[in-house]
Amino acid sequence: MRGTVVLAGAILGAVALVGVPAQAGATAPDPYSGSIETECSISVPAVVEPGKRVVVKVSVDANSPAPPTGKIAVSISQKPSGDIVWDKTVNYNGGTKKVVGPVLARGHDYVALARFFPSDKTFARCRASEAFAVDSTNDNTPPDGENPDGTLPDTGGPAMLWLLLGLSLVGAGSATVVYARRRTSPALA
Repeated sequence: MRGTVVLAGAILGAVALVGVPAQAGATAPDPYSGSIETECSISVPAVVEPGKRVVVKVSVDANSPAPPTGKIAVSISQKPSGDIVWDKTVNYNGGTKKVVGPVLARGHDYVALARFFPSDKTFARCRASEAFAVDSTNDNTPPDGENPDGTLPDTGGPAMLWLLLGLSLVGAGSATVVYARRRTSPALA
């Protein structure tokens, strides 16, 4: 009889534990996401020459033997308004991807943004941005695509004049030295 009482007590204790509700805040959420963290990098010249296309270099790094694959969305927005002036999405299969952007208006500041979207859930998403400006000091480029009515770019004409003048001075100096040496050399008898 004593064994039956002990067995009944054990069964009642087990049933009582099953019926006890779990406390909601007793455990912390699992921070593990199940995907490999990635880090986006973006590179743009700090100052872009007017009339030249913006070249953006992007890459995605991960602590993985296989490179992350997917798509990279690259956009350029004007500061401070944040208006997107250009965007393009390219396939990414590892390494550094070079994306050629538009010719932008001079004298403005911009931000280039790259966002990585993995092809599967193996890798996590990432993003990176970098600010740059279009130079406003180059007078050979018309502002905002305007035509300067026939103004031609500098083709090196004035520089050629200085080169010819320098060469003629060097030639004249050499001729003077040769003449002076011949005059002072002893005559052969």
